Amino acid sequence: MSGSGPQQDLALIKELEKVLDSCTLELSPIDEVWPNLYIGNVAIAQNRGALCKLGITHVLNAAHSKQGSIGDQGFYGSSCVYWGVPAEDSNHFDLRKVLVHCIMGISRSATLVLAFLMLRRRLSLADAVNHMIQRRAVYPNRNFLSLLLHLDRQLVKKTRGGGNPYKAVRVDPDSDYITPGTLDLEQMFWAGAGAEYTHVNEVWPGIYIGDEKTALERAGLKSMGVTHILNAAEGKWNNVSTGVEYYRDDMVDIQYFGVEADDKPTFNISQFFCPASHFIHGALGNPQSKVLVHCVMGRSRSASLVLAYLMMERGLSVVDAIEHVRQRRCILPNHGFIKQLRALDITLQEERLREKTPDG
Repeated sequence: MSGSGPQQDLALIKELEKVLDSCTLELSPIDEVWPNLYIGNVAIAQNRGALCKLGITHVLNAAHSKQGSIGDQGFYGSSCVYWGVPAEDSNHFDLRKVLVHCIMGISRSATLVLAFLMLRRRLSLADAVNHMIQRRAVYPNRNFLSLLLHLDRQLVKKTRGGGNPYKAVRVDPDSDYITPGTLDLEQMFWAGAGAEYTHVNEVWPGIYIGDEKTALERAGLKSMGVTHILNAAEGKWNNVSTGVEYYRDDMVDIQYFGVEADDKPTFNISQFFCPASHFIHGALGNPQSKVLVHCVMGRSRSASLVLAYLMMERGLSVVDAIEHVRQRRCILPNHGFIKQLRALDITLQEERLREKTPDG
């Protein structure tokens, strides 16, 4: 979503409203819209027994102190951590700086969750909306959509034009670590001795990167002991046509997750960093699990998702992640994916710096 100006903004907002109108779901008291993230109404929020059964640990009230919305830390006691946002569901309340229930669970709470998916899960506004309406009937008011559109533009500007992607960056002034520029990161894949290309390699305990041939040979997967597959080449772009049913027969019973990623420098693969990492991390919660992450060649899309996982869940820098994996497999993410991994590295460094200096 690019371009700006009142008329363009109105046209884009109307497009978003059409997408929201296309939702066929019935409004329910509560829905899980992202792993462990729920949107609900005031009735479910005030039903402490139901919250306990669901295992809810945190409550965000987007209608705090509003008529009909009872809630504070005293109401929930020690069972839930509570945070309240006194947001007005009007055309004048600014939600951009507020970063999951309101009265109806349609507008205010949905807007905060959409912002979360954009800010923390790196989804575009369009992708966040499309994701949401597959799981809950929501309808942020027009002003909230306008504010989300503004946030979407800011995030696009930050990821594409904010700063020089070819310049080294030191985020923490007290650290010796510097995030290299994109070209320097690219050189890492060519410098020195790395692994020779083979069909599949274990690059981390329990994590394998492989190619199409590996993914299609179910007997080989069974002998390897693979329990989970992440297909980074699902769908229409240079794809590997497997899927959930392909891995459910008498020979294998494998948990499957697929993402539609195009191996082009202009493709936003960062939108899949979080869901892919969540899938891998969840699988490895069982020490007996083995995860195969593959695309067609097992060099670019699949490698990028594994590198992101090592950075997000294992605390490796982009430099350490690249060096670790390339010693175990011949990988070469495309130029655009390297840029996005570099941006992820900077974001993670900034988050760690904030945790180190919470008052900064």
